[in-house]
Order: sequence, then C-alpha cells, then structure tokens
Amino acid sequence: MSKMIIISQELPVVLRLENENVQIEKKRGRFASGLNQFFQEENSLWVGSPGLRKDELNKPGRTEASGLLEKYNCRPVFLSKKEQERGLDGFSNRTIWPLFHYFTQNARYLDFYWEGYKNMNRRYADRALEHAEEGDKVWVHDYHMLLVPKMIRDKNPDLSIGFFLHIPFPSYEIFRLLPWREQILEGLLASDLIGFHTYDYERHFMSCVRRLLGYDSVLNRIHLEDRIAKVDFFPLGINYQRFADKGKHILDHLEDSPTHHQLTEQRLIGDGKKLILSIDRLDYTKGIPIRLLAYEQFLQDNPQYLEKVSLVLIVMPSRESVELYKSLKRELDEMVGRLNSRFGTINWMPIWYFYRQMNVDELVEYYIAADVALITPVRDGMNLISKEYLASKSDGTGVLILSEMAGAAKEMGEATIVNPNNRAEMAKAIKSALETPVEVQVQNNRPLHKRLHRYTDQKWAREFMQGLAEVKKLQESKLTRKITSELRESIREKYAIAGKRIIFLDYDGTLTGFHKDPQEAKPDRELYKLLKALVGDRKNKIVIISGRDKETLGKWFGNQWKIGFIAEHGVWNRDDGSDWEMIEKIDKKWMEAVLPALEFYVDRTPRSFIEEKNYSLVWHYRDADPDLGILRSRELKDEMQNLATNLNLEIMDGDYVIEVKNSGINKGRAALHKIGNEVFDYIMALGDDWTDEYTFEAMPEGAITIKVGTKSTRADYYVESVDDVRSFLSELADL
Repeated sequence: MSKMIIISQELPVVLRLENENVQIEKKRGRFASGLNQFFQEENSLWVGSPGLRKDELNKPGRTEASGLLEKYNCRPVFLSKKEQERGLDGFSNRTIWPLFHYFTQNARYLDFYWEGYKNMNRRYADRALEHAEEGDKVWVHDYHMLLVPKMIRDKNPDLSIGFFLHIPFPSYEIFRLLPWREQILEGLLASDLIGFHTYDYERHFMSCVRRLLGYDSVLNRIHLEDRIAKVDFFPLGINYQRFADKGKHILDHLEDSPTHHQLTEQRLIGDGKKLILSIDRLDYTKGIPIRLLAYEQFLQDNPQYLEKVSLVLIVMPSRESVELYKSLKRELDEMVGRLNSRFGTINWMPIWYFYRQMNVDELVEYYIAADVALITPVRDGMNLISKEYLASKSDGTGVLILSEMAGAAKEMGEATIVNPNNRAEMAKAIKSALETPVEVQVQNNRPLHKRLHRYTDQKWAREFMQGLAEVKKLQESKLTRKITSELRESIREKYAIAGKRIIFLDYDGTLTGFHKDPQEAKPDRELYKLLKALVGDRKNKIVIISGRDKETLGKWFGNQWKIGFIAEHGVWNRDDGSDWEMIEKIDKKWMEAVLPALEFYVDRTPRSFIEEKNYSLVWHYRDADPDLGILRSRELKDEMQNLATNLNLEIMDGDYVIEVKNSGINKGRAALHKIGNEVFDYIMALGDDWTDEYTFEAMPEGAITIKVGTKSTRADYYVESVDDVRSFLSELADL
C-alpha cells in the first residue's frame, strides 16, 4: 500500500533531555497541529529534525531515540551543529526569511550559508529516500526545504512530489537579488504541485519562473521539458471547531477562568472597559513597534479613552540568541516603558506586556476577553492568530483589525483591513473598532465564521493532496502520447516497410534550438549529416516547412540539396534542386501600412525588433522583458485587428513573435500542395509551435504527427526537445 511521506524542518513530536534521559513531547505550533490529524488518518511517515542535534546525543542515544520516534511514524534527521548553524540558522533564517518577507537589508548572502543549506537539504532528502517506495507521495514543507524536491526527483523521478510554502513568495524585483535564485526555482519545479497561501504569491512565483528560467505558464500549469508542474494557492485554515468549542466552554464557565479573574482584578475588563489584544512571535516582520506607535497616536488623539482601554501585548520569544532579535526585544521593552510612563496613572496602565510562551488554552482565554484584535504584521504568509481569534468568539462579537500585508487578508475582507505602515490609519481603525455596536460586529463576523468553519486545516490538507493526484493524472494522460521506446519501435517498423515516404520537418524549435538572433540558428554539422542521411534514402521525400524567409533557407541549403522547402509559412515553395516559386499570387502592398505600427511597438518595447520577410512582417520580442513583451503583444494584436480585417490579413501569435501575413496562407495548405496527387504509404510531420498545428490538422488519416514540447496540440504524439527529434530521426536514418 502506498504511503505519504511528509518532510518538514521539525517533526510534530520533539525530543527533550531530562537528567540524561530522552523524553518525547508534542511540538507546539500551528503548522504541526494543523497537519497532525491528517497525518494520523493517512498511511504516513514524517521526516524531520527531532529537536536535538547529532552532537547532543551519542550513537546509542540516537538509536534509542529513533526507536521511540518510530512509534509515532517519525523518522529523525539529526543535524550536526555546523549543518544547523549554516543551513538552518544561516541560510534559512538569515537569507531566505528576511528576503522573502521583503526585509532585504537584513538578508545575508554568504557562500558557506548556501553550502550548509544544500547539505542540510540533502540530509532530509536522503532520509526520505530511504523509505520511499513505488507509488508513494511526498509532501515537502516550507522555506527550509526549497531544494529537497529536486534532490528527491533526481534519484527517484517517478515519485509524486508536492511542495507547500508557508511564508510569502516575493515579487521578482526582490527574488532576483538572491545569488542562487535559479537553483531555488529549479528545486521547487521538481515538484508536481507547488502550493502557496495566496494567489499573489503564486503569481510572483510564476513571474520569477518566466523571467529567470523562461518557462511560460498556461492556466497555472508550467510546461517543463519532461512533464507538467502545477502551481496553485491553498489558504491554510485552522481547526475551527476546536477553538469554537474551547471559546464556548470558557464563556459558559467564566467563573472558572483564571485569566478572566486576573483581568477583572486588574480592572482591564468590566465597567465599560475595553480590551485590545496583540499576539505575535518576536520578529521584525510582525510590525510590533509601529503598532505600538499607532496605539500611542490613538491615545494621544482620543484622550477620552484614557483609563478606559488597555492593550494586552503578548510577545512569544523567538531566536533570542540572534542580535537582531535581541535589539528588537530591547526596543519593545523601551517603548512599552515609555508609553506606560507617558499615559499611565496610579490606577491604570495602558499596556500589559507579556514576554513568554502561551499554550492554546491561555490564548483562547485572551481571545474571549478581547473586544478588538490588533493583528498588523508588516509581512506575513498567512497569520492564523486572526482566524483563531474569530473562531474562539462563539458569540460572534469582536472586531478584527488586520494588516493588508497578511495572507489572511485576502480571504477575510469583512475584517477591518489596514496598512501596517500607516499609523494614522491604524489609530482611526482602533477608535472605529471600539465604537462598533455589538450587532454590527456579529453581522460583519457572520460570513467570516462560515468561511472559517468551511475551510479548515483538514480541508486545506485534503485539497492539496487532491490537487497533487489530479496533476499526476494529467501527467499520465500526457505520457500516453509521449513517444516511448515501444512507440519508437512501432514507428520504426512502419518506416522500414514503407515504400514511399514524405516527412515534413519544421526548422526552428524542431531541428534546431532558438537563438536571440534568428540568424544564429543556422544548421550545425550534426544536422547537415542527419539530413544528408535521410535524403540519401530514395524512398524518402524530405520537406522542411518553416516560417523562415526563402533567402535564409536558400543560403543554408543550396540547390544541391534534394530537399523540398516551404518558406514563410506557405508563401514560397521549392522542389528538389529547383528554383523558388510562389504557391499562389500574393499582394504585398499592405506591408507599407502595417510597418509603421510595428515600428511603434519596437520603440515602446526595448530589445524587440522587426524581421521583414518577402510577404510577411514579424515582430520578435523573445529578448524583451517577459511581462512587457506579453503586454505589448496583446496591444499589438488588438491594434492590428481592424487593419487585418480591411486588408485581408492574418495575425499569427507564435513563440515570442507576432507575424502579420496574407490570410489563408499557412503550413497546412502548403503541405497538402506538396503531397499533391502522389500516394505515400508513410507520412510524418514534426513541429513545435502553433503554426505547425495547421500542418498536423491537414495531414491525412494514418499520418504520424509529432509535437516538440508538452503544450496542447492536435498532434498524435510528442517528444520533449530538439535533441529528442534528432535522436529519433537518426534512428530512422540508420534503418
């Protein structure tokens, strides 16, 4: 029976040393708890760090610990001190974390960090591969493991691999700063399904892939050379019922709540007092200092609320050994002290500050007591605290003030959404929240509760795994059309017994790769040798059918070549060794009207250019900025529509080109002209872009049509690359 292997930086259970004895305890954290139920219900294995390093346990101790963890279906990765310092504390937390959260000034680009990160990822990948079997699914999690998918794919290419990023994915302008950006993208693209919290992160990722690696996406599918990868967003939910039940229990038994008694004794609630709650882990991405400044401005602008409202500021310790976090802690301590000194009285303190870890039960107590939750991170992948706050308020009350920079804001539009850098806006939002009537609170929160109840952490996990299964089905359907060794043998057998053959070959992207300068794509020695071998068989009629102009093709292939040619997508024809002739009479006066429009787009699109053929004009934008090129191509097509209709022209949207030519001229018509009345018992056509679809569609029944690349096609089969085409044709030539 197949299983699921989860890989994350830490296991859901961790080891602790007590009096030199190994103890196991469940890990606190929203990610682990969110996956735990799903993990327990599935046939699963979890690979991760057990919380202790290799040097903290001797070999017998590690063996004993591994045995204890096996009972929980966990397989530990014991990192060395060096691997942890460089791979985890270094590259993960001091390079990726700040960069992906847009704190570029905090990012450190050190080669030994990168080497440590690669080594750490290799340790996790190898540990998972020890247990991976045919049919297994692998689910890799978060920014610590960005290289793991490729490391696993390289050694076991048939595994189904999913990856989910729990932090933001930055825009191209930020991501491009990373020296190892291509390696990171290639690591992720080895996954079959790549998941993010929001569509923004998904969009940023696909933009980086397009700009840095050159892969386009169609309907969130990225067509790689060997397969299709899908990119999608899955907003992580919470265990809604758990928080709702806890909240209801506390409300029904307030007399038993220690937190409620404490808040009452300190006169923070009751008698018309209002409570604002702020909960965060200590981190510069959470925007806590500017949040305190906004609260200060609120008190300054609204003196009527002095002694009537208090802020409970809960900060959970994190990375305390890092100087940046020590500095942030000192700043918060000083700010809280200053504000309490400025506004506080003998009977009232505006900020109650807690710097410690809190368990879920304690947090829910504060969720219940708070009239307002002030959650304003400067950047946050999702932020589940905002969801937990609302879920705990089973009576539907409470006002959530949420940063627009948190992923949760994308699905919680009914909350009060603010810019976390705008103190004045946050101060006004606090006042508005405190003055919102209870019935309005309930009304605003009702759709939020419904959404949170429906899209839980379990639904998140199941939808991701369902998406992974769908991608595999899509890949398998594609594989049925891929030319395998069995299909190659079948095609070779038909070729061998055929008495009269015609083979149509596209040029760019089929016989040779693309180049920034189209003139650089001239035939190499290997291609000349291959074509010579094919032409040498008297049973073969070889036709190169291209969008190239006749002058270029004529220069590359002189009259000594016994090859048929179709140039400019069907305008020109040349039979074996003869002169060029037009297939039909075509008017070219329209070019004078169209050329100025194309020149205008060259001026507006740096690194684009015009190729003037005899009977068509081509605007190339392969070397232009990818996003700008796509935008301009759409604008150009729209502008050309009226001209095309009036002048009987056709606009062809090719592979980073827009070609304008006479209507009705295409490769399919030209290919049929080549076939004519002759009878062939073997017809084959190969091509790579959408202009070749005309050829595939025109082929008679029984013809073999082959697409180069994995994009949608009318062709019967596909191969992955130019190298595959040459290898395949070489096999035929050798028969």
